[in-house]
Amino acid sequence: MNISVYGEDRGALVHFDPRTKFVIFLVSLAVSANSYNAAAHSIYCAVLCGMLFLCGKKWNAVKMSLLLGFAVYIRTCMEMQATGSTVIVTIISFLVTIFLYFFPMLVSLLIITQTTRVNQFLSAFQAMHIPTKIVIPIAVMFRFIPTVGEEWNGVRKAMAFRGMSLEPSAIIRHPVRTVEYILIPLLFSCISIMEELAAAALARGMDSSQQRTAYEPVRLKAYDYITIILFLTVGIWFFAAGLITGGAA
Repeated sequence: MNISVYGEDRGALVHFDPRTKFVIFLVSLAVSANSYNAAAHSIYCAVLCGMLFLCGKKWNAVKMSLLLGFAVYIRTCMEMQATGSTVIVTIISFLVTIFLYFFPMLVSLLIITQTTRVNQFLSAFQAMHIPTKIVIPIAVMFRFIPTVGEEWNGVRKAMAFRGMSLEPSAIIRHPVRTVEYILIPLLFSCISIMEELAAAALARGMDSSQQRTAYEPVRLKAYDYITIILFLTVGIWFFAAGLITGGAA
């Protein structure tokens, strides 16, 4: 699955506002931290897969749905083997639980990154009246992540030409060489990239106090308000249920 911050929603069935997606991400964080009901958690994860489908990433939504179904199936099987469970069953149960814990955050992050362009993010931040001191680092970060990926591919190919393997076994056998020949060039490259991206952001007037125009203005529509209200209600319900369960414990 290709996780990119240069997302687009041309094939979306519903074009949600970036602020709606951000609310979904925040609610997913609350759900992951306060979910004590396995059935409710699974339903919420299925709804997130449906949101990913509506945002145009149909194949990714299908893959995440299959992963969710498989994880829930494995968890159910492990729960049936709880009596007299072995070490392997305990380890598998732990790994599945961790995966399901992070699943809402992962899918909601996919909804943000894969279906929203950087200019939409910036327009949404401007509409929220977020200070430029916060917007500029975020804009640089959005451009920084894929650029680092390209630099990593360059370093990996350069090491391959020199006969240096990046397999986990080779890294474990020669950790010092890995740091010297891979991490250090990558870090120095990242420093220069950050400086160039910051200069590019300033050259485009990101620090200007004037109201910036947008080629594609963002607006909250009726379905955005409905979605925000529904997800906030779900988040409050999960949070309240978590407090009650925690208090009872």
